[in-house]
Amino acid sequence: MHLPHSKPDISKEDIDLVTLQVSSGMHATGSKTQEFEDKIREFIGTRYAKATSSGTTALHLALMALDVSEGDEVIIPSYVCQSLLNAVNYTRAKPVFADIDSDFENKGYNISAQTIKLVITEKTKAIIVPHMFGMPADIEEILELGIPVIEDCAQAIGAEYKGKKLGSIGDIGVFSFYATKVISTGQGGMVVTDLKTPIINLGDLTQYDKREDYEIAYNYGLSDIQSALGISQFNKLPEFIKRRNKIADKYDKAFKDVFKISKRTPGSFPFRYIIRLNSKQERENLQAKLGEKNIVAEQPVFKPLHQYFGLNSSQFKNTELAHDTTLSIPIYPAMTDKEVDYVIENVLDSFKKN
Repeated sequence: MHLPHSKPDISKEDIDLVTLQVSSGMHATGSKTQEFEDKIREFIGTRYAKATSSGTTALHLALMALDVSEGDEVIIPSYVCQSLLNAVNYTRAKPVFADIDSDFENKGYNISAQTIKLVITEKTKAIIVPHMFGMPADIEEILELGIPVIEDCAQAIGAEYKGKKLGSIGDIGVFSFYATKVISTGQGGMVVTDLKTPIINLGDLTQYDKREDYEIAYNYGLSDIQSALGISQFNKLPEFIKRRNKIADKYDKAFKDVFKISKRTPGSFPFRYIIRLNSKQERENLQAKLGEKNIVAEQPVFKPLHQYFGLNSSQFKNTELAHDTTLSIPIYPAMTDKEVDYVIENVLDSFKKN
């Protein structure tokens, strides 16, 4: 048995709908993409949605829609993937890194208003708030800081915060539909917002041909082929979330007295299942032993962003601790009960031998 860290759940229905779209000859951005945008817009509860070629391009467009440019500062967590850093650098703004909150048990691995306040300056133009691993950040407190907020929902489509869909609470929400995300279009993303001015900018920024007057624009559209897959995947989102929670329930029962595990808040779901150990060595040993059993477990963030720039690690104590001691084990809807039991058995057995 070999268990990857993550993989998409692709059904015959997905394949049939993509095949039908390919056969139609409508391959570029068109009516199927509009249908996908409408479904996401209605589900999230915003007035506007724009499908994009990736989560990173969605972030780039969101930043440009907020008029972020050279000389501005954008606050992002250090404990996140490089996509956020890339998107900020595309605008030539300055990325400013914030630590994550220390309350891993109740707040997961998110930035908070308290950690953001420490790095706000007069040049701060926007804050990107990822809802890490399906756990909502405390977005209302962050909005009270009075700075435009982009919700990064790449790992949390369908999750809620106090009864509101993530992506509908900040100024702009972005999603990713990369192959390992909650729903997959292979590559793809979405920008949603209730703000009328940004969506006009987004439409202008992505109209890269047939213009009366030249302005720089970006070929960031999603194809109708990908959108057909996205619609089919989106239709299964409730059962995807239900399956993730069911697997997590089994993990919780098996691991509650062994590892430190974040509580699931109402409306959240486990995009990743994170276990926290006592030391870096303990985490490395468990990861290696699981690898010997053909179970791919990974550090949930490959490398904190502040480390790329040689910044003082004492300013990112919570990020450093999370990076050293956390391990993400397989959890995705395509897992069978037998595979889930195999993971539980080997995690417990390998930890005992640690």
